Amino acid sequence: MEANSVKLTLTDPPYGEVTRRSNGIRKLDKSTADEQTFDLNDFLNEVYRVTEGTIIIFCGMNQFSTIREFFAKKQAAKEGTVRQLIWKKTNPSPMNGQHIYLSGIENAVWFKKRGGTFNARCKNTAFEYPCGRSKIHPTEKNHKLLAELILDNSNPGDLVFDPCAGSGSHLLVARDNGRDFIGVELDEGYFKIAEGRLSGAISA
Repeated sequence: MEANSVKLTLTDPPYGEVTRRSNGIRKLDKSTADEQTFDLNDFLNEVYRVTEGTIIIFCGMNQFSTIREFFAKKQAAKEGTVRQLIWKKTNPSPMNGQHIYLSGIENAVWFKKRGGTFNARCKNTAFEYPCGRSKIHPTEKNHKLLAELILDNSNPGDLVFDPCAGSGSHLLVARDNGRDFIGVELDEGYFKIAEGRLSGAISA
């Protein structure tokens, strides 16, 4: 891909937090969907290179510091502005709630290059939406949350990029909101599902 060829990168890479059982606490099995198979710094450099406007990366706790530090250095060089975004889940899973606090938030790092699109005004960095109930992909985000981020950070006809497309939810929401899209997915099974969703052969 050419440098500065997309307006918005919106992605949800594997968090690298493969689930296990320990101390009697139940954890969700996400199969291979959460296995990180690439170098995170190489990934960040490439995402930065191809994006002209804004980058939004959902991330796990173990990734957050690395991703934010990468973009904080870009901010220090006056190349843009970085913020932490929080998805506050209005219906967190009650799993293990009798033993521990519920897992009610997910983090994302937002970075807008100088001149990038921002259609919101005086908006907080916390977004409240329920968890999705998708049976297609175990880490799929709420589509209304994705739509709000796309509408805030791009314009109709802009190109939205997801280099970790999974089952294609980001691409589907981008298309439904009048954006062009490019997605990349290495898992053949999820790639075929994404193709099916975008063609209408599989219900979104």
